[in-house]
Amino acid sequence: MKVFDLHSDLFTDIAWRKSRGEKNIFDRFHYPKLKEGEVDSIICVFWVEPKFRNHPYDRFQTLFQYVMSDLMDSKHAMIGHPLSDQRNNPDSEKIKIFFGVEGLTFMKDWKGETIEAKIENTFNFLHENKFIHLIFAWNERNFLATGTGAEDSKIKGLTDYGKIAVQMANKKNWILDVSHLDETSFWDMYNASELPVIASHSNARALCPHERNLTDEQIKAIAERGGIIGLNTYGLFVDHENPTIDKFIDHAIYIADLVGPEHVAFGFDFVNYLESYDLGTEFNVYTRDLEDATKIPYLLEKMSKRGFTPEELESISFNNADHYIKKLFSKEKDRR
Repeated sequence: MKVFDLHSDLFTDIAWRKSRGEKNIFDRFHYPKLKEGEVDSIICVFWVEPKFRNHPYDRFQTLFQYVMSDLMDSKHAMIGHPLSDQRNNPDSEKIKIFFGVEGLTFMKDWKGETIEAKIENTFNFLHENKFIHLIFAWNERNFLATGTGAEDSKIKGLTDYGKIAVQMANKKNWILDVSHLDETSFWDMYNASELPVIASHSNARALCPHERNLTDEQIKAIAERGGIIGLNTYGLFVDHENPTIDKFIDHAIYIADLVGPEHVAFGFDFVNYLESYDLGTEFNVYTRDLEDATKIPYLLEKMSKRGFTPEELESISFNNADHYIKKLFSKEKDRR
C-alpha cells in the first residue's frame, strides 16, 4: 500500500552528515527504510535548528546546498512537484520528495530593501526551486507569526507581514501548514487564507493535552475547508505517560470519528536519526512499535484490526494527501 508522509526532517540528517564529509546519504540511510515502509511520496522540510537561530539565513543556505548536492547524486530520490505528470515517468519508482519549509525566520535576512521585498524575493527563490509548503514559525515568535513554545511572547498571532505572506502563498497555491502555530496564529492564518490549510504533523488535544496538538474546534475548521491532518508519531504528542502504537491509532480513530477519515493522513515526524546531533533541542521520546518508517506496514495492519476498512486505509495512507495537493495546485494549472 502506497504511503504519503506529510512531514519529514530527514534533510537535517543529510546536512549534518554532509558536513562530516559523507556522501549518498539519502540512498544509503533513508531510502532503504522508506522503501520498507512503502513510502511513495514525502514532504521534507528545511528547518533551521535552534543551535543556528542567531544566523538563520546562513544556515538555510547551507542546508539547501547540502541537500541539493545529495539529491543530485541520488539514484532513488526524485524532486517532485504537483504539476509534474510522473505517472508515466520511467523514474516513477523513485521516492518523490516535495520541498517544504519549517520556520521562515531566515526570510527576514533575505536580500531586499524592505520586508515586503524580502518576502517576495524569498518566495521567488522557493518557487524557482519547486518548494510547495510553508510553516511560518517553529516554537518561536518571528516577524510573521507566533509558534507554540513561545511562552515569553506577549504578542500573539500573525503580524501584518504574516498576512502579506499568506496572500503571496495563496497566489502560488502553496500548502499553508498550521502545525507549530499557536492558537492565535492558527486562527489568523485560517481566516486570512483563501485556500484550505493543513496540519501536517499534529494529533488530537482531547487525547493528549499538548499545545502542539489540535483542539476539536481546530480539527473541525480544517476539515470544513477541505484540509487534512497528518498524524504525528512523536511520543510527547501521542501520550504523555505511555506512547504506543495503539495510542497513536486512538488519535486516528478520534479524528476520523470527529470529521471523517477523508481528512486524516500521516505526517510521521520520525526523529530517530536526529538524536545524536547537537541541534539546540532534544528529540528522544518515541512511540513504541512506531519508531521509524520500517514500522508503517505494521501500523496499517494494526489499524485494519482496529476497524479501518481497506478503502479507508488507502485514503489515509496516500490518497487524502495526494488528492489534496493535486486539487490545490490544479488552480495554478488552470491559470496557465
